[in-house]
Amino acid sequence: MEARIEQALWDAGFDDLHRAHFKVLRFPPPENERPVDLASRAGMTKQAMNYLLAQLERLGYIDREAAAQGLSRRISLTGKGWQVARIQRETVHAIESEWSTTVGVNRYAAFYEVVSELADEHCRAASAPVPSKP
Repeated sequence: MEARIEQALWDAGFDDLHRAHFKVLRFPPPENERPVDLASRAGMTKQAMNYLLAQLERLGYIDREAAAQGLSRRISLTGKGWQVARIQRETVHAIESEWSTTVGVNRYAAFYEVVSELADEHCRAASAPVPSKP
């Protein structure tokens, strides 16, 4: 799926984006989010996330603005970033439609339900507190 999204973006002229950028440019897209929250969602360090954010800001896909209170900056997509988000969603929908046609609507619906359930469980497990060592 990532390869198809990357190709669709390149075909649309966004050839400066690469799969690593998908850690930021994913669904739901960042809108007024803190870098630390994006890093947590992507499963990476804040330093690694800031590296990607600096690239995407330089390329014109995101804005980093100071928050009204405190020192934390907030990340939002620019108009160019929202174009990328639209292409990503369109590509995902096209892939889902192809898969549904290939295996049949009912089988695809069952597959989607199972994958969604597994993803939800994974998110719950990832956000659970880590037990302390005795």
